[in-house]
Amino acid sequence: MFRGARKEELTLIADELGEIINPEMKVLDLKNLILNSDKYKTDKVFIDDYLDSIIADRKSKEEQERLTEQSKLEFEKIKLEQIKLEIELDNSNDEFGKITLSSAFGENVEAKLIKTSITLDNNSLNHPMDCLVAITDKLNAEALIPPSLYEALCSINNETNENDIFAESVDSFTPFSNDENDAESGNEIFYVERDSDNLIK
Repeated sequence: MFRGARKEELTLIADELGEIINPEMKVLDLKNLILNSDKYKTDKVFIDDYLDSIIADRKSKEEQERLTEQSKLEFEKIKLEQIKLEIELDNSNDEFGKITLSSAFGENVEAKLIKTSITLDNNSLNHPMDCLVAITDKLNAEALIPPSLYEALCSINNETNENDIFAESVDSFTPFSNDENDAESGNEIFYVERDSDNLIK
């Protein structure tokens, strides 16, 4: 009888039945008080259902609070893991040092070096090549090259092979072109555009 009921819930039922409640009463005392009530004896089913609904409502609230607290803990755990990952990535990137990036207009920005891999073309024989890249939000051009190289490329206007310039890298030669049509044709090139009002593209 009254399984799972707490003292405050039994107190509420006894009070609504019009019984006199002593603050020192224990759970068993309250149960006996309700069972001996004339109103309970005349409407036992209704009062039992009413008490069951009170208990169910309390348990539902407790479960909701438990789930909310669990969600908060999970969120904090994910946040902590994210912070740890960011710290690890930051520390791993620091080992490669920093360089100073220069725009065509002489603006210098310090940026961290990050290790990555690139493939020069779709040839399966060309394996990805490890390289260090520097990325900064301030200099957000599509490609950054030294100002001296940029000026050298732009100064070639009357050479026979002006559209087939090569820049030497560590393991291979990558063709550069200043012809936009070559870039649009799908050839494996880097398009270099001279524009006095914009950063290098």
